[in-house]
Amino acid sequence: MRITRMAKGEWSKIRAFFDLETEDGFVMKGFKIVAGSSGMFVGFPNQKNKDGEYNDTIFADKTLKQKVNQLALEHYNQGDSSKEKDTDDLPF
Repeated sequence: MRITRMAKGEWSKIRAFFDLETEDGFVMKGFKIVAGSSGMFVGFPNQKNKDGEYNDTIFADKTLKQKVNQLALEHYNQGDSSKEKDTDDLPF
């Protein structure tokens, strides 16, 4: 897996949006890095339903979630790279 795009900023508790590409070429969009009460974590893509609740659109087991979390936070903490773009606007 690799991060294909990361847009850093501050949108309430969200610190970054990013896309993830698998080794097979699948690209998943809409991941976010969230500043929580016990540190930063990755929020998986979700969608608001007609009742106003949010449902995840991508599911992973605990081990894979940990790998995604580690990869994203390492990438986030690396600093600026040529593929990152800091912006005050939402990145989509």
